[in-house]
Amino acid sequence: MQGFRLADSHDVDESPLQTAPFFGECRLQRLRLDDVFHGTLDCVPMGPVSFNRTRWGARVSLQPVSEALQGYYLISLPTRGAAQVRQGGELHQLAAQSPGVFSPIRAFSMEVHEGYDQLLIRVDSSLIADAWQGLTGRPLTAPLVFDMPLPARPPLIQAWHGIVALAGIASALPLAGKARQFAQASLADALASLLLTQHAHNQQSALHADATFSASLRVVRQAEELMMRRLQAHVSVNELCIECGVSRRTLFAAFQSCHGVGPMTWLRERRLEAARGALQKPSRGGIRVADIALEYGFTHVGDFAGAYRRQFGEAPSQTLRRGWAYA
Repeated sequence: MQGFRLADSHDVDESPLQTAPFFGECRLQRLRLDDVFHGTLDCVPMGPVSFNRTRWGARVSLQPVSEALQGYYLISLPTRGAAQVRQGGELHQLAAQSPGVFSPIRAFSMEVHEGYDQLLIRVDSSLIADAWQGLTGRPLTAPLVFDMPLPARPPLIQAWHGIVALAGIASALPLAGKARQFAQASLADALASLLLTQHAHNQQSALHADATFSASLRVVRQAEELMMRRLQAHVSVNELCIECGVSRRTLFAAFQSCHGVGPMTWLRERRLEAARGALQKPSRGGIRVADIALEYGFTHVGDFAGAYRRQFGEAPSQTLRRGWAYA
């Protein structure tokens, strides 16, 4: 994953000033005078999420000036070395198979060993709040705080590595392109869902509370209207839930009752139909199948062609050739 170098300094006093615009002010102290300090920060921005590599080279102590993060969460995925974090009177170890999460409003300090290398995923608090409302159908009314140590279960570690791998693929897409926007939005949704459903936090009981759900035609029609208005733009399950004022479970139950499929499968079918209409009546000379696929959110032409053939019984290129013949 190729990032932007945002900070690079051999001065332990200058380094926090360089990183302050991105992570806020912090106190940084070298603990061994003979260690060679080299603070760097590389960043790959992904909308409400960013992937950051931070290194100091030397053994250092770090503490935010405000004592807590302001408006964002940090997921620490160490790749080499170790660090200790003090939070709430407890001491936690960060290492390659022991990741951690830092929540807003929770004060912490940390001591980083020499050679420590980590990937920091910065997540805007607004993304987590929207994802929470999408999951539960209710707005977040109290700060959501995660347990500091993330579960070290191999499947979860692999899931986080998968998130990082997807970010690497997305970062290779043109920055201002539609494919990049779709990829960033999908990545943010997956990351927020992974955090909220797989990691312990102070609101977890609300996710498992018993409730009754009705498959309401009103909910389905409201979701359909939003999706039809945005056939050429990214739509997430969270946005549908917020628009309809229901939880994911209610939304999916409603669509299963009315259509026999989930909302995103329904949306995919409508986008395929819209793409077929565009292929049947090409709007300009030289337009390609890939152009139309991308216009309706299909970033992988091979996947689009396979889904198109399964739904309509022919390749999209055949439809386009016929469209040109009748143009």
